[in-house]
Amino acid sequence: MQQKYDVVVIGSGIGGLGVAALLSHWGYRSLVVEKLGRVGGRCSTEEYEGFKLPTGAVGIYYKGIEVEEIFKEVGAQLHLVDVPRLFYRLGGKDYEMPAKGSIRVALDIINKLGEDRAKMQGGIANVVDGEKMMTAFRQGIKEPEGEAGLTFKDWLLQYTDNELLHSIFDTIANTTCGAHSYEISASAVFTFFVGMGAARNLGYAPKGNIVNVENLAKVVRANGDVWLNCPAKRILVRGKEAKGVLVLRNGNEVEIPCRVVISDVGLRATVELAGEENFDEEYLRTMRVRVRPHPITMSFVASDRPLWPESGEPAVLMLVGARRLTSVVPLSNISLELAPPGQHLMFAFGGPVSNEVHMNIELEQEQCLLDIKEQFPLFEKHGRILKMVSKDIDDEFPEARTRVGLGMPVETPVWNLYNVGDVTAAGGLTGVPSAAKSARQVAEIIRKNFKPGQA
Repeated sequence: MQQKYDVVVIGSGIGGLGVAALLSHWGYRSLVVEKLGRVGGRCSTEEYEGFKLPTGAVGIYYKGIEVEEIFKEVGAQLHLVDVPRLFYRLGGKDYEMPAKGSIRVALDIINKLGEDRAKMQGGIANVVDGEKMMTAFRQGIKEPEGEAGLTFKDWLLQYTDNELLHSIFDTIANTTCGAHSYEISASAVFTFFVGMGAARNLGYAPKGNIVNVENLAKVVRANGDVWLNCPAKRILVRGKEAKGVLVLRNGNEVEIPCRVVISDVGLRATVELAGEENFDEEYLRTMRVRVRPHPITMSFVASDRPLWPESGEPAVLMLVGARRLTSVVPLSNISLELAPPGQHLMFAFGGPVSNEVHMNIELEQEQCLLDIKEQFPLFEKHGRILKMVSKDIDDEFPEARTRVGLGMPVETPVWNLYNVGDVTAAGGLTGVPSAAKSARQVAEIIRKNFKPGQA
């Protein structure tokens, strides 16, 4: 059985659906094949005991970048609500951070806490020179490559060894950049601050991410197809050129000839599908070095009242100095539709001490639970663990397929075979913004190289 398309996209994450929607909108007959029974990959929604749980992405950076632009161009609705309030928990107290200048505010708080502690203990406060620190930070953002060769922790140690400040930046790096401050380069972190604007413009899907990705899928179906429960078995390569995809559909193998194959399943899976023999050694070496998946433990907490903030207001909390948890989002405070009536839903992000080696899942979940009990006293009486999911470095759907600064190009050594998704991590971007940017890049390459209907 054969069916013919201009483009076949493997995987329906935001990168795969984004590029397919653009191409379909431009007149290319496109097919998206997805092994799961829903679209979206790590930007989707799972129904669980009446709750709507994110499968990966929680807060999405979208304003003025490819995420927002793609939805607008193809005429798909992007339904997100902003949550402007951000708090840092420092020394057991919550401090609200302004939209601009939050780093300087954090420095002032750190110095005040240090001075208060010194007075109580009769010691000398480890004061951070705020002006010197901010001058160095601004210089790093201006010329990120000037800090090549240093980890971000090493860069910070040049100016201070204040433990609380180091903890703050480690929390930021591990939550947003895909690695601890001692595992990621200083230049990568500064590039992130440039590309993501310090990651403050967050939007949350009030009905779950599935609604938004389904809107993209509708655009694809207008000039093509989206096949669910349809795993790709092999990328057909002849003479170092991608010629189509072999999939399993309804128990039958289906060969789909096409002009271009686009993969949104990660580099290692792409190489396996296309055959390692079709990739040169330099590409494979680079892939092994740059593809550094980010492990995570996602804790979904149900409760009969809001655990934080107790008022039930929408906000985001960054935890500094906890065992494993680094960020918390009270999802049902943002949208009541994400939890059943009378119930509340909180999401907690937990990262292991090392992103370089396999984690002990039992230990990580134990540590996350201890953090939840310690940080949110109302949990013992009013809450319960709804679901806890750990994704290790070899998981098919890790939190991120690589960290900021280590992305791979969208092109591959196989002609007309491209990668999209956060594995590209281009320009300091990560997560959904990185995936959307790669979708735009690949779509523009295809539009430049051949016209629709030439398959």
